[in-house]
Amino acid sequence: MFKENKEFWLYIIGTIILFGVLIFGMKSYLKDTSLSFLLLPPLKRQQLEQSRLQYVYDTPPPNNLVKETDYFARINTNKGSFVIDLFEKNTPNTVNSFIYLASQNYYNDIRFHRLIPGLLLQGGSRNTLNADPADDAYGGPGYVIDDEINWSSLGLSAAAQDELRNLGYSSRSDLASVDMGKYRVVMANAGPNTAGSQFFILLSGVENTEVARLRGKYTVFGEVIGNREVIDAIALIPVKNDLAGDPVPVEEIIINSVEIIQN
Repeated sequence: MFKENKEFWLYIIGTIILFGVLIFGMKSYLKDTSLSFLLLPPLKRQQLEQSRLQYVYDTPPPNNLVKETDYFARINTNKGSFVIDLFEKNTPNTVNSFIYLASQNYYNDIRFHRLIPGLLLQGGSRNTLNADPADDAYGGPGYVIDDEINWSSLGLSAAAQDELRNLGYSSRSDLASVDMGKYRVVMANAGPNTAGSQFFILLSGVENTEVARLRGKYTVFGEVIGNREVIDAIALIPVKNDLAGDPVPVEEIIINSVEIIQN
């Protein structure tokens, strides 16, 4: 039969061999390129997709602060480590959220993406891990928390309070707020009650008119008390895009990890 259909069978065998060569070559090519993702089994692809969403949460965490406990955070960066005294009595909800995100490794490997010389150093956005710097300012945990600010304890005038109230902000009479100041750690927001994961460290005090304008709008939830020289050194790093109003440090300032300390 083979002899009678020699040409036919040679064609079939040749086709099979050619197909095998093409499959082997395609696998080798994909293995050496970013397209290797296509060779992953469905379960592995699903796991990778889920890993991109693991730091997005539907709701704020429940309050897990322990009474009569003093909380601190050690921020380990590629420029050195510094210690923050967290104001758990003044801003319990904010501190609780920060500790929760730190315990989830939320802040690991992200960059401080904004440095305004003489004013502030800002970080806390996981968007700094992607290849698009244009969206660094918009990274958050998926939920927002309310502000924790007492205008009266800050000594704001009635006129200043009325102005803030007209902008949609509100005051908490049940808490005693800590005022803006150099080395203070403050939650960033996009308006009233929109804080998430981003925070900034002030590089000057209320004698700076730009810092003074922040009073009553942002929650001060901690202060750098250990290794302040690390912050001082970072503050001297040159920036780019300064004229664009969103200055970025020319050197990467990376948060390697955040350790929570309890006393």
